[in-house]
Amino acid sequence: MERLWLAPTFTIVTFLVLGPLLAFTRLVDPMVGFSLVLLAVLVGVVFGIGLAGASAFATVTQKPWRPRAVRAAVVPLGVGLSALALATISHVPPIHDVSTDPGARLPFSPEVTAASLNQDAEGEERAQVEALQKSGYPDIAPVHLDLPPDQAFERAKAVAAHMPRWEVTHADASSGRIEAIATSRLFHFVDDVVIRVQADGSGSRVDLRSRSRAGPTDLGANAAHIRAYAAELRKG
Repeated sequence: MERLWLAPTFTIVTFLVLGPLLAFTRLVDPMVGFSLVLLAVLVGVVFGIGLAGASAFATVTQKPWRPRAVRAAVVPLGVGLSALALATISHVPPIHDVSTDPGARLPFSPEVTAASLNQDAEGEERAQVEALQKSGYPDIAPVHLDLPPDQAFERAKAVAAHMPRWEVTHADASSGRIEAIATSRLFHFVDDVVIRVQADGSGSRVDLRSRSRAGPTDLGANAAHIRAYAAELRKG
C-alpha cells in the first residue's frame, strides 16, 4: 500500500533521470528527453497540490494515513514549487531567435533552413519577436572592431572556431559570412549561428544571429551564445 502512495515520487524521479540521460547518450531526440523532464514537473505540480491537500485534510480529521500522505507529498510538492518559482522569477522572453539586428535578421543558408523545425517569423509574429527581444535582451548589439574587414573576418572566424561546443560549418571571406552550430552540453540541442563581418567607417561591424532548430523557446540559450561570442571577440 505504501508503494501506491509513493508512486508519483517514483515517476517524477524516473523521468527527471531518464530524460537528460537518454538525450545525453543520444538514445532519444533532445525534445523527447526534455519533454520527459517537463512531464516530471507536471506530475509534481498536479500530485503535489493533491497530496498537500490530502495531508491537510488528514491532519484536520486525524486520519491514520496522514504520515503516508505527508511523505508522498514531499517530492512532488518540492518539484512543483521549484518549477513554479523559476517560472515566476525568470525574465527570459519566450523566443528562440535572437539577432544583433532584429529588424534585418541575417539569413541562414538553405541547408540550415531545411534542417530547422523553426522557420523565420513573418508579419505580426516577427514584430512580436522583435519587441520581445528588445525588452528582454536590450544589451544585444553589433560588435564594432577597429580593424579592416579582412582582419576582422579572420578574428571572427578564429573566435567562432574556439567557442565551446561550437562547430564552424562555413566561412566565406568574400561575403564576410561565417556559419556554425552550437550544441548544448546535456540535451544536445542544436542552435544555428550566422555571423557577418562588413566594413563600418574605418573599422568593421560584426553582426550575429542565433536560432534554435527546435522548441518554442530557448530558455535564454541564443542570447547567451551571442553574449559569449561578442565578449571573446572584443578581447582581441
